[in-house]
Amino acid sequence: MSRFDVPKSSPKIFEAMLGLASSLEDNPQIPRVLRDLVECRVSQINGCSHCLRMHSKSHADHGGDAIKVTMLAVWRAAKGYDEAERAALDWAECLTEAVDQDRISQSYRNLVDHFEKDAISELTCIISTMNAWNRLGIAQHEFA
Repeated sequence: MSRFDVPKSSPKIFEAMLGLASSLEDNPQIPRVLRDLVECRVSQINGCSHCLRMHSKSHADHGGDAIKVTMLAVWRAAKGYDEAERAALDWAECLTEAVDQDRISQSYRNLVDHFEKDAISELTCIISTMNAWNRLGIAQHEFA
């Protein structure tokens, strides 16, 4: 059941958000399976079942390892994630959970060991955009 409908109530804002999401597809620095994995983790933290379902499917459709999505809640203790994935997931958690600046700085220092600045910028936009979509989804819908 929908509480309200952003595309109908605020079409210009919704179109702008779609444009932002679409622009992340242009010349991507972050591989699609990593993007999907990060989007799944952000959606998991935020409790957005719709987005988690959608990005889990996308991860599989793009050849991602289903075990990585299954193990996301315990990724720090799980085998199978490479160091770049771990750095990206840590960055996603830091930004989604709005941790303190020291923790964000520590995560960033780890991130630069695996990604160029352009890729870090893109990853940050992916995380920020996913957080916005999650919050819209949670506000609009009573998910089962």
